[in-house]
Amino acid sequence: MRALTGEGRGPVEVEGGTVTLDIGDAVETLKQDLVKAGLEPAEKIPEVDKQMVLFQSDKLAKIRGAVHLLDVLGNWLPVLTVVLGTIGVLVARRRRRALVTTVLCAAAACLILAIGLAVARRYYLDHLPEQVQSPAAAVAIFDTLVRFLRVSLRTAMVLGIVVALGAWLSGAGRLPRGVRGTAERAADSAAGWSAAHGVHTGRVGTWVQAHRRLLTAGVLLVLALVFALWNHPTVLTVLLLALILLAVLAVLALLAAGGRVGARTDGPGDGSLPPSPSR
Repeated sequence: MRALTGEGRGPVEVEGGTVTLDIGDAVETLKQDLVKAGLEPAEKIPEVDKQMVLFQSDKLAKIRGAVHLLDVLGNWLPVLTVVLGTIGVLVARRRRRALVTTVLCAAAACLILAIGLAVARRYYLDHLPEQVQSPAAAVAIFDTLVRFLRVSLRTAMVLGIVVALGAWLSGAGRLPRGVRGTAERAADSAAGWSAAHGVHTGRVGTWVQAHRRLLTAGVLLVLALVFALWNHPTVLTVLLLALILLAVLAVLALLAAGGRVGARTDGPGDGSLPPSPSR
């Protein structure tokens, strides 16, 4: 990071096209770590005043410029992609189908890039110059440079699949309607059992039933903001947020079912919601 961006602290120094390691600084850091670990004889390690050249190239300035450009693109291209994808979905005639197509295509693009990284890694290792004495070090360098990219690709693929599945289940197809109907009947059964045992949702259930769509949209917006603000989200982040969403939707469904049961019990004449039409 210090060689490529000039940022950070440590024993690595960059001057012109030369990257050097301050061995004295590195030894002092190691000495302190050993003492903290309980190895008191490490205090006798003498000070070292020596510089070792790690890398030298006249192209280092161009490399650092390319890294800066890549860093800028890495920050703004995902935002631009999301904005353009959102606009495309909003202007589409069939928005749900457009959303499913968009996120699945994005997931497919990430999969292709992940395969490309695997091929590039194999090519890189098969064409190392003869001066490289440690192939394991070359592997470590490549894997370190692309680590966050790999994590981001896996996260984007899982996120695309989750969003596509959610959009499909909210559609008007026969199977999605069947799944939603089964969930609603299960919620109604649970609410009826609770009412028979003296547990009622009261006005809360009635209010949730009346504002259920708005509440669902609010929950989706909050979770989307949490994901957007999450520092380095991973696949586990996506799955965790998906589980939270399912749990909240289940609670809303139970409260809404309780409101429907209460409305049928009290009747429409007392100001509560009328009974829902039979399916």
